[in-house]
Amino acid sequence: MSYRATEDTAAGKPSRLRQNRDFRLWWGGTMLSAIGDEVTAVALPLIVLMLTSSPLQAGLVGSVEAVPPLLLSLPIGMLVDRVSRRVLMVGASLLSMASIVTVPLAYLADGLSLPQLYVVAFVNSLASTTYRIANTAALPGITGRHKLGEAASQSETIWGTSALVAPPLAGLMFESMSPAAPFFLDALSFVAITVAILAIRSRLGPDGTPPPLHWRRELTAGMRITARLPLVRTLTVLTAVGDFLFAGIGLLLIVLAKDSGASGFQVGTVFTAAGVGSLLGAALAPRVESRLGLRTAVVGKHWLTAALFPLLLLGLPPWGIGAVWGLVAGQVAVLNVIQMKYLMSQVRDDQLGRVEGFMTFLSQSSLPLGYALTGALLDRFGSRDTLLVFEGVLLALACYALVGRGLREGNGPPAGSGTAPPDPSADRPLLTRPGSDR
Repeated sequence: MSYRATEDTAAGKPSRLRQNRDFRLWWGGTMLSAIGDEVTAVALPLIVLMLTSSPLQAGLVGSVEAVPPLLLSLPIGMLVDRVSRRVLMVGASLLSMASIVTVPLAYLADGLSLPQLYVVAFVNSLASTTYRIANTAALPGITGRHKLGEAASQSETIWGTSALVAPPLAGLMFESMSPAAPFFLDALSFVAITVAILAIRSRLGPDGTPPPLHWRRELTAGMRITARLPLVRTLTVLTAVGDFLFAGIGLLLIVLAKDSGASGFQVGTVFTAAGVGSLLGAALAPRVESRLGLRTAVVGKHWLTAALFPLLLLGLPPWGIGAVWGLVAGQVAVLNVIQMKYLMSQVRDDQLGRVEGFMTFLSQSSLPLGYALTGALLDRFGSRDTLLVFEGVLLALACYALVGRGLREGNGPPAGSGTAPPDPSADRPLLTRPGSDR
């Protein structure tokens, strides 16, 4: 679909997201999905520990969950651009429900086994990855491009809220009700998600008949589309390096807090501060960009983060570590919102699945490598020198943001301003759809 056609579609959307019935359904479904994912992420290792008393087995089950997004996000993204996104989202929700519900049923029948939990972890992660990629690709058709900034802010708020609410909820249900309770809650949430998706009236895409499949070209399409859009490319480099750097930040913060004599509860408050900072950053991101402009907001974010991080070298008490990391987390959330907004506004609708699949691959591949690097640095050099390495990378990112061509070229009217994004010939889709206006 052309940008002009997309903007015409957007003109028929309500002026406020709260008045958009389809967005309210999307918001509710996505919030339930995020909370359900987080509840299972906590409850699954707990039930493995209860069953085996082996931290190694709990860690291995968690590692199985990392396989689908790492190995399958690219083909899933390709599928999202070829098959009904509504069908994929409903199918993923039902698959998750069918997988998760086997855990409490087997537990109550006294038949729960470790191999079953491995299968559940893999299947649920596969379904969750599919849902998230299709969910993001479907969002512009629900909100219209004139509301992508606010929608990106709401999306980041959803994930931040779930990260704060779900872990204590899962632990409370596991201990005070039954080990089966969190899994029943998660399974029920997928029923509600399915109902919400089916009730959305907007066309979720893709439209038209897909062209013949060329696996190699399709699998690398997300990377090539990202590389040829200067603004998206610059934002992707900034977020990908940031994801790699901060993959092990939790471990670093724990070491810093323990070095300052923090208790287990005080260590927890450091991460709570980060969650609060993320929520505030997500809520303020559209205003920050609107007031400062795209380039100033992104460049300012990176220089402010680089200025805040050295404060952790001062031997702060736990509350001070939490305050600094909360401010940094708020800045990270601002960049996440901006990156998501411009990704959805600059990438054509029929390419969003492949690009989002590539983004998922980038973020997931950085996690184990970044965590391992942080652990190695802490083991070899200690927390102070590790902080200095982090600061060096943050300064390099700030310089790249300042001189990056993509931000200078992309500092025009934001996608939410009502101005259609550019449609240069270099950004034409790699594959066209016969019988479609895309």
